[in-house]
This record gives sequence, C-alpha cells and structure tokens, in this order.
Amino acid sequence: MAALPPRKNPTPTKIHRQNLSPLETLLYMGFSRQRAEKALVATGHRGIQLASDWLLKHVNDRTIDTPAARDYILYLCPVGELQQQLSLFWQKSKYKMGWNGAHNSFPHITLTSSFKCPDSDVLSLMQTVSQVSEHFVEDISSTKLQLERYMSPNFFGLFVEKDQEALLKRLTQELCKEIRKLGVKADPIIKSFHLTLAYQFPQKHFTALEDLARDISPPSPCSWELRLYSYDSRTAGCDVYKVLYAHVPREQDELELLIGDFVFVTQEEMSKTTDGWVVGISWLTGASGYLPTNYVERTAETNAWTLHTVIPFSRDRELGLGSGVDTLDTKPVQPVCDSIASTSITNIGSNSSLERLGGTQECDSSVFRSVHDLEIESLYAKVARNVRESPAGHGEGDLEFEGSNVGGEGQREDEVSSSTPTRPLGPRQLFIARHGERVDFTFGLWIPYSFDKDRKYQRKDLNMPPSVPDRRDGPEGFTRDCPLTVIGTVQAKMVGEAMKEAGVTIHHVFCSPSLRCVQTCHHILTGMGVADKLKINIEPGLFEWLAWYQDEMPSWMSSEELTSAGYNIEPGYKPYISSEELQDTQETCQQFFIRNFFITQCTLQATEEAGGNVLLIGHAATLDTCSRQLVGKEPRPVNELMSIVRKVPYCSVAMLEEVMEDDETSLMQMGGRSSPTLSRGGRHSPTLSRLGGRSSPGGISSMSLMSRSTIRTPAPPPKVWRIVQPPFPPMTHTSVSTFDWKMLLDKE
Repeated sequence: MAALPPRKNPTPTKIHRQNLSPLETLLYMGFSRQRAEKALVATGHRGIQLASDWLLKHVNDRTIDTPAARDYILYLCPVGELQQQLSLFWQKSKYKMGWNGAHNSFPHITLTSSFKCPDSDVLSLMQTVSQVSEHFVEDISSTKLQLERYMSPNFFGLFVEKDQEALLKRLTQELCKEIRKLGVKADPIIKSFHLTLAYQFPQKHFTALEDLARDISPPSPCSWELRLYSYDSRTAGCDVYKVLYAHVPREQDELELLIGDFVFVTQEEMSKTTDGWVVGISWLTGASGYLPTNYVERTAETNAWTLHTVIPFSRDRELGLGSGVDTLDTKPVQPVCDSIASTSITNIGSNSSLERLGGTQECDSSVFRSVHDLEIESLYAKVARNVRESPAGHGEGDLEFEGSNVGGEGQREDEVSSSTPTRPLGPRQLFIARHGERVDFTFGLWIPYSFDKDRKYQRKDLNMPPSVPDRRDGPEGFTRDCPLTVIGTVQAKMVGEAMKEAGVTIHHVFCSPSLRCVQTCHHILTGMGVADKLKINIEPGLFEWLAWYQDEMPSWMSSEELTSAGYNIEPGYKPYISSEELQDTQETCQQFFIRNFFITQCTLQATEEAGGNVLLIGHAATLDTCSRQLVGKEPRPVNELMSIVRKVPYCSVAMLEEVMEDDETSLMQMGGRSSPTLSRGGRHSPTLSRLGGRSSPGGISSMSLMSRSTIRTPAPPPKVWRIVQPPFPPMTHTSVSTFDWKMLLDKE
C-alpha cells in the first residue's frame, strides 16, 4: 500500500501550538520583538501566558521600551539537610538579632560576578550554562564539598576547603569562558569560595550569632544546584520591600500597592524621608511613585529576582541534562524551592505558567514550592488568570446599547424592542452576561491551520464552528476578533433557555462589537425564543479596557456584515461612543469603569420611558464595570478588578434590579446609598432620538465629554439599583484535552 503524503494543515491542537517558540507566538499576537523578549526574560522563559501577563501588568511602565539589559549571576546552592539548617539559622538570627547583610539573600556560593546579557541572547546563555555544567555533573555529584566554619567580629561563613576549590574554579572559569563567546563579559570569582552566614551586624550581636552558628553542622548531607538568576538593572543599589497593605493612590504621583508585590527603594530615599513617604518602583508593574513606608516591610532582594536555569548536581537525577538543553527553547527551567534536591530539568518544565519568578530565602523541604512561591503565584494570578479569561491583550468589558428599541406598541416594525404591547409593570431588571467559550483560547493559534491557501475555512475539530462569517479583512480579522466554539454557542443557548424557563423577559438588548459577544447574544435570544423579534444594538463604547490593546485595536465586522451572517442587528442604531473614538490605549482602569458606567446609564435612561428589562452582553469585566457604580460603589483599583475577572467563567450572568420607591427608604435605612452619576457639568443625560439617533451637547464627542466628567455628583440619581441573585442557576463547565487516536497504537 502506498504511503500517505504529509498533511499541510494538521488539526490545530495545543500540541501543534508548541511548534512555535514562545517568542514567535508573542510576535504573532502583535507584540513588538523588544517587548516580547523583555517579557520572556523577566518571567524566566516560563511560557506565553506568564509573559503576556507581565506585558499586561506593565502597560504603564515608562521604561518598557527602553533597551536595558538585566544583570545576571551564577550561584551554587545547597539542597538537603544542610540547607534546612541554614534556613533555620537565617530565620532565628533575623528574629532575635534583627536584619543583617546576609538576610538579603538565601544560602549560596557565588560563582561569578554579576554580568549583563541582552534579552535576545538569554536563551543562548541558558543553553551555554546547561552544556558546560553537564561536563561537571559527575565530578561535583561524586565530591562531597567540605565546608569549614569561620567566625570573626564582623563576618560568619562556611568556606570550601582549599583542596576542593580547584574543582569549583574549573567550573566557574569554564562557564565564563563559554559565556564570553556570546559577547557577554562574565568574570569568575577568584577569591575563596564561601557561603555567607552573617555580616554587617552590630558587634553586640556577635555572641548570639556565634551560638546560633554552632548549631550548624557543615558535614550534614547535602547536594548542590547551579542556578542562573537575573534582576532588573534599574533596581541595583535598592533595598527590597514587600507590600503588606494595599494602597489606592489619592494623588497622581502616588504608587498603587498590591499586597504581595515588592517595591524597590534606595537607602538614601528611605533615610531622608520626614513624612513617612518615599519614592519606590513596583516589581509587579514597573511603575514608580510615592508610597507610605508603614505599608511595606524589608525583605530579601533575591525574592524579586528571576530564576532562569537550575542544574542539579546529583547522582540520582532521573533525567540527564541533555534533554533539558534540547528543550530550552520550548520548556525552559521553571524555578524550584530552595530546599529541593535533584530536580530534573525536564520534569520541572512547563505544566504551570504561574510558577515562582524569584528565589526564596526560606523554604520547607517537605513541599515542592515554598510559601513565597505560592504568594507569587497568587499575586500574578490576580493579573494572569483573570486576564487569561480574555485574549492576550483583552480584559473583557464590552457592552452594547440597543438604540432604536425605545418604544412599545406604537413604534415602527423595524424598531420593535418589546415583546409586550404596553409598558411592563414592576421593577426594571438589568442582566449583564459574559460571552461563551472562544475559539482562540481553546485551540491557540487556530487561523494558520483552519484556512487553506485559497483562504477558505476548514473545520479541524468538532468544537470548532462549522463555518465562520465572511468579513472584509479576511481570516486575519479573526486574530483579535475571534468567534465562539460550538460549546460556546451551546452555553449561550442554555443561558437563554434557563432565562425563559425562569420567566425572564428581555425588552432591550445591547452588545459589544466583538464577534464572540454578538454570537453569544444571538444564541441567548435564540434560547429565549425571541431572536427574530429583538434587534441587537452594537455599542463600541462598551468594549474592553483599551490598555489591553497597546499595539492594535481589533477590526470589528460592520453591521452589514453581521446582518449578512444571519444576526438580527439594528442598522439604524447610533452609538454613544463610536469605534473611531476608541483610540486612547493609555486609558486608566478608572477611566475604563467610567466609560462602561456611562454607557450603562445611557442605555437605562434611553429605555426608561418605554420600560422593560435590559440585557447587556460583554466580557468578564463587564459584569463589574457596568454594575459597580450603578449600585453606588467607587470604581475598583486594577488589582481588585482582576481578582473579580478571574472568577467570571464563560456565560456568567449578573442581575441588577431597580429599587421601587416603597423599598428605597428601607434600603437607605439598611445602609444602602444611591448610585453616583456623571457630573452635571459634563455629559447631559442622553436621550434616544427617534429620527436621528444620538446627539452630543455642543457637537463635542462623547469621549471628550466623558473624560471631563467626574464620578460623583452632589445630587442623588432618580433611580437606585441593587445586585440580586438571578432566578436561574449558574453554569459550571471545564476544559478537556484533545483525544489523539494514535495513542492506542503500539509503539514500534
């Protein structure tokens, strides 16, 4: 039988996605090469997700486009019982005697002085370190390094015995020689190799430190790991402080603090402060500003370092270094706990993209990750997984307004927005839903594999849509404006059916311009049985946070294209904020809240006379950005918003209900407060024009007026809203991996 020819367009599973390097993937996503390389290096080449999270968090970092190489250093770190004793010494000495210079790091032997390496050469540097270290694995793993205790009035340490220093000197000299071939100047340590226990301490603490040091047994069982670390050169000479309390800036020059973040402050800055405020740089965002000193605590500077490579010098390693070197471009070493012995490079590969970014000072050897590891994961999870719910530059916050659907029975047929002939009775209800499962998050880089050379769509998985709508910008238009998966359409239809079964009636519909939102809206209305009656109004002003689109905004499908694709779009709707006005990618989180709240107010006020319930279809953040200020709360800082977004799965629905006059008094007595509105000096309350759509006071654009308006007003709003439980249950779902039938075959 003739052999089958190779296929040009294999199924776009996540396995094929790995064929692209992380750098190539980020470039494909639209990031510049400099930013992509900087993000990968800053996160230790631990995957696309963490790198894109870093880019998202650094959107306001003024130095993100400044070409500045990081500083690197090579350490030899103990692992095992000796390391546990050293960590205990660190903890006790810090607790009993206070801070000394050794607390700035974890136990280690320095092999090289610090050196700079361009971001573009870091993978080569990692491979060089791995390749050189491979030649020393057997010698070092078979040699038990003998350490001698040394104590003086100003220094405590453990020194490698003289007859064993030659081995470490050969290692560090060979490492530096090969690193220099990359054009990187790295110098080996020529002085005695040692492990520092304490220095820069008051003389009065000598006796107490001496007693603690005698509890350390240098001959204790120990193996060693070679580790490559880096740190931001901007922070050289700074002390590192860990954030204990969150702080929301009250002035423009203040730094937002997120619990668990690190800030860099110079000693001079800390010593000269007279009011308890100092200037610092955030590790998490790269932003700088004033911060209160009583909100932070001094910590080890290595906690803010990035770990790039771990080379275990242990005989009982399960896998050799060779595989680690071969996969450095796709599975770089993830950081490990300081007390972990003999960890395989491949085994510590790529399962989680939210791994630790910096070294730890203290660690329990009975667990894989330290408390610090989990803190870092949690910190980035507030940015990462929340953001991951949306595209690599997306945050999910779009809404839409149905403009022409204001009237009841007396309207034209093409303006029907109510399923009842009279104004509905009872309190109005507002439903805010997130879109369903999206193709790009499910299949990764799906476009190159799903369109043939004639740019015709080919379905490669049963969960991929049977067809995609035609659009003027071709397949490339789906890069930032992707459709739903089949599961996504089912999710949306299930929500619509649940709303219908619960007796929910929708009279006005507003939707984000994103294709996934339009499709979600269509299938929810289909499930309710009203898709042919209610027209969808596309409101660009309810799109996501613009800061997530630093490189390029999406190119949305026009109303004509959406109508041709079978969606019931209102052609005469005039948006409150046009797509042309969405160009300020430096939009702050507060401005994002104001923009979404502004559109929410517009839609509610424009449909107030006709009455009835309103449905808003948007993204994960939409559920909060469109409801937060409506119930009288202030906009959240970005870290709080991200923690909300992370907990909003596909097709989640939030419900708000208007408080009737009889209930308003009791609500105020219970401590509720009326929702704020935009300043009277800013945007006027918009009304829907039956003939011409939207009008702006004085002919000024909506965005211009909105940017001048404030969040608060002394006058109470005419209506009060509250968040209530939807009359139907939520939906829980999970993801599964793609089945590969070849695994059933016997391996030859």
